[in-house]
Amino acid sequence: MMTLAVATVVGATSFSPHWAGAVSNQDIQEKRNEINHIQSKQSSVQNQMNKADQEIERLQTQQAKLAEEIKKLDMAVEETSGKIRSLSQDVNQTKQDIEALKREIAEVQERIEKRNELLKERVRSLQQSGGVISYLEVLLGSQSFSDFIDRVSAVTTIFEADKQIIEEQKADKALKEKKENELATKLDNLQKDLKELEQLKQTLNSQIAQKDKLMASLKQEEQENHEKKMALAEEKELLAKQEAAMKAQLQQMLAKKQAEEAEAKRRAAALSSSSGGHSSSSSSSNSHSTSSAGTNFSANTPPVTSGVFMRPANGPITSGFGPRGGEFHYGVDIGKRAPEVPVVAAADGYVFRSYYSTSYGNVVFITHLINGQVYTTVYAHLEARLVSEGQTVKKGQIIGYMGNTGQSEGAHLHFELHRGPWNPAKSNAVNPLNYVNF
Repeated sequence: MMTLAVATVVGATSFSPHWAGAVSNQDIQEKRNEINHIQSKQSSVQNQMNKADQEIERLQTQQAKLAEEIKKLDMAVEETSGKIRSLSQDVNQTKQDIEALKREIAEVQERIEKRNELLKERVRSLQQSGGVISYLEVLLGSQSFSDFIDRVSAVTTIFEADKQIIEEQKADKALKEKKENELATKLDNLQKDLKELEQLKQTLNSQIAQKDKLMASLKQEEQENHEKKMALAEEKELLAKQEAAMKAQLQQMLAKKQAEEAEAKRRAAALSSSSGGHSSSSSSSNSHSTSSAGTNFSANTPPVTSGVFMRPANGPITSGFGPRGGEFHYGVDIGKRAPEVPVVAAADGYVFRSYYSTSYGNVVFITHLINGQVYTTVYAHLEARLVSEGQTVKKGQIIGYMGNTGQSEGAHLHFELHRGPWNPAKSNAVNPLNYVNF
């Protein structure tokens, strides 16, 4: 670990946090505890990402099964539609057959009516001639046996003709009724089958609509899980950067402690080697100077002030720390009141994250180690970022310009101050107004 420590210190020699007094073993242990806490958070985030992956896989499996069900329903609808088309053709054909039958029935009806007239005429003739007696008279009036036979034959023919007319009348009536019943029954059955198929098609389409709705819901849920995973990945990256920054702080603490111990040994050796002599040494303190070295100046830049933190930008406080609109606002908003408003580091620190976030927009995270206490400041919705990750900054140094990026309503700076490392729950967030003289 010491090899890693040396490498880390070399990579962060320009980061100069200050401690009031010597670095104690307790300070070092607390720093290690903070690193362990960050690592635990990273592990938790990774577990959540794994769960999101599992949930996405489950949703995709559900979608695949649902897609197969929808495919089967689509095929059933296709088959039903084909049957409906076929039945519709049968119904149309039957209707045409009924129309033809109506014409045929009209002809049969005409024949029946003509026969009715003929039979009526026959009845009138019989009544006028005395009915059956007239036939007897015809037979009895024969002049010879041969004439009698001829007259019997004629009468029989007349009776047979009447009988045939009656039989034809009955047959036509029966045919008419039979065809009417057959076609009416066929049409009724076809229309009944057609109605059932239409209902089946309606049911299938309703099931498809429900499954399409469920599919849309599953896709939405999958999209939300993808977004959740992306947010977790962003969070994991931020925690990793913060862990690296805290390890750098730890190595600096170890290096300072080592230097202090070496200095103490040197002084002890000097005191033991001198017998009562007066030794004077001028020790250089690690006190912080708010010099302008490394600090940019621009119009509208807030002046560097005394105290641990300075205001990060000029402008009025437009929204404070605390509950806001049903949610909790974990920082303060500083309104933009000029065309170009510089944003500066509130204290000396180390930039462990500088990137574009979907929520924060252009954002810079800075970790500070002040009097043995870790602080984190967040500068969100920047129009532009002027510092990169791994860079050390001085108090009052311009790190970007106020903007309106990310989930922001109007140009402003969202400024957060955390007493300790940043965490997703923002449990370390404190009211900046208690630390910065606005």
